[in-house]
Amino acid sequence: MSLYLGFIKHVNNFYSMKFIFAFVFFVLIFNEAVSQEKYLPGYVKTLEGDTIPGLIDYRNWDNNPKTVFFKQKGQDSIKVYKPLDIAEFGVLDEIYVGAAVEKEVTKNTVYVHSESSALQVRMDTIFLQTLVLGEKSLLGMKSSGKENYYIKEGNSYTLLKYKWYLVEQNGKELKAENETYKRQLASYLGDCLYMTATLEGASYDSKSLESIFMKYYECKDGLPAFKKVREKVIAELGIVTGVSSTSLSFSSSQIFDILRINFPSNYSVVAGVFVDFILPRNDRKWSIYNELFYSNYTVSGSFQDITNENHYRNVEGELGYGYLKVNNMVRFRYPLGSFKVFANGGLSNGYALSETNKKTTANKFHTSETIEEGKLLDKTRRYEQGLILGLGAIQGRLSSEFRYERGNGMSDYIFLGVRTHRFFLLLNYRFN
Repeated sequence: MSLYLGFIKHVNNFYSMKFIFAFVFFVLIFNEAVSQEKYLPGYVKTLEGDTIPGLIDYRNWDNNPKTVFFKQKGQDSIKVYKPLDIAEFGVLDEIYVGAAVEKEVTKNTVYVHSESSALQVRMDTIFLQTLVLGEKSLLGMKSSGKENYYIKEGNSYTLLKYKWYLVEQNGKELKAENETYKRQLASYLGDCLYMTATLEGASYDSKSLESIFMKYYECKDGLPAFKKVREKVIAELGIVTGVSSTSLSFSSSQIFDILRINFPSNYSVVAGVFVDFILPRNDRKWSIYNELFYSNYTVSGSFQDITNENHYRNVEGELGYGYLKVNNMVRFRYPLGSFKVFANGGLSNGYALSETNKKTTANKFHTSETIEEGKLLDKTRRYEQGLILGLGAIQGRLSSEFRYERGNGMSDYIFLGVRTHRFFLLLNYRFN
């Protein structure tokens, strides 16, 4: 505990913490960008149809690659292939074909969206990933986070056309869809009579489209030559415990007794449970980390107004809250030998299950002495939001983390600002 408290004293500054977290996160991302090569057994197929076995620099691509590094077994020389240099390459259970194709590039977000059904199409040269291979083939491309899907017709690849956009109806904006891809698939898979009905409930994503192609092969009493195994989200469950340091800061242009009290930091034990959803691709470096977490603090302090020995006021205040928190973070982990380091950030939402809010005022005026009991803050709220940043390391089932949280406190006054600053030293144990 003494080591922890000493460390807290050296980093108990918000701007220092922001610099530390930003620096470490930059280092992790930079190392990821220039990470060491990872050559695995694979092959390339030339434009003439010859298959050359060798080693592929495999990056578990999230966005489809535009280059691939290859070396033949027993050779040190590395060849760099672009999509039109080779017919395809394969590594592990993944097959990529080189192609020049159309892609739909409309970027629809919550803040910026299209109001036209017309596709915005651009040409791109890229390696398409084979999802289903056979008499009828399905391929996919993810570029800049946007997904497009293709069918193979002869020696070319045709874009399955889809776009969502907004239309105004009765003064409201509603989502509409250009689902040309359903007509394309009805024509492409049309020799199975019930495919039209199957397509009605389709959606433009790999799971739905792969399911349609597998139903086609069931209809034909056959199997595709290859089907990409879907990578699933992995859920890891565990418990978390540790110690926390909490300090409060208040600000206001008006006069409050609480502004004159110098509250010391409070140290307490915290505990909770977590579920970490490990995402596919990118060597599973990214995850969505979630906690159900209990933390508490109690701080007290006092001040005096002294006119003279016969006229003074002594104010003592105590604040304490026990929060049940839901913490949601995005986590990036990076392997270093036998362990992994990670950085995460996100939001905290807490509800106060318990509250201590006391104020005792002792007044003396000559021979008159009175004691008043009341609340230090008359207007409080139980809901608190916060921002979280954390750094840590994982080895086996155990992980440790140093975390900072800044919350918006308990004040329900518009003109009294509160900041809660919490530092945590945590230990996690993973069950699976």
